[in-house]
Amino acid sequence: MKILKTTGLLITWLLLIYSCFELGMWQLHRAQDLNVVTAPQPDQPLIPLEQVASAGKNLPIKAVNRIISAEGNYSAIYIARDQKIADEKIADLDVRLLKLSSGHGVLVARAILDQQGGEITGAVSITGRIYPRQNVDRAFAKPGELPRIDPALVVSKENPFLYDGYIVLKSEKISGQISNLSLIPSGQISQRLPGFYWQHISYVVVWWFMGLLLMIAPAFPQFRARGDRVNNSANRRVKKNTKVGLKK
Repeated sequence: MKILKTTGLLITWLLLIYSCFELGMWQLHRAQDLNVVTAPQPDQPLIPLEQVASAGKNLPIKAVNRIISAEGNYSAIYIARDQKIADEKIADLDVRLLKLSSGHGVLVARAILDQQGGEITGAVSITGRIYPRQNVDRAFAKPGELPRIDPALVVSKENPFLYDGYIVLKSEKISGQISNLSLIPSGQISQRLPGFYWQHISYVVVWWFMGLLLMIAPAFPQFRARGDRVNNSANRRVKKNTKVGLKK
């Protein structure tokens, strides 16, 4: 019976250690998979805006960073102050509301603002990269300015249905003529979620630490027993010395 009990305890102990190791590996693999999924991907072929997003709805994750095309007319002019561009530089941007033939609209960051942009007439054809709307104000907005590039700030009776997010130009044609603009750098934005990655890594540390504790757990009673023997021996010596002292 004693052998069976010892064998059962040994198997349980080994299974617990193995389980902690495997749980740590599982979390490590999830962290690695997250890195792969959120890494920048090669640009996909040009696609019309209406094929990757819908007006009045949140921008789908699959649409973020896509290079899209759209046609229409600019119907409103805005300035987006203190926008971060490449190399952490700050610049003011010329932002337009592009009214599409469908009646819907989308915000377009045309270029770095050198001076007050003038009104543009004529048919406009653009290509650009689409980004999710900004959620944090970059500056205090004055009339005609946007604190952040967010279509929710320009929704009105005249423009009730806008596409979520905004487009940063890569090319523009006005009445068939190519525009000469100070284009805004439009690289892919990272969709990485650092908090989730490090959360998985922390779980790896926790599970493996628990496994390590289980590995050294059998040694704890031995340490305590050895300490008790040392204490008992010391107590006996003290008592012995006390008795000898009293006899004297």
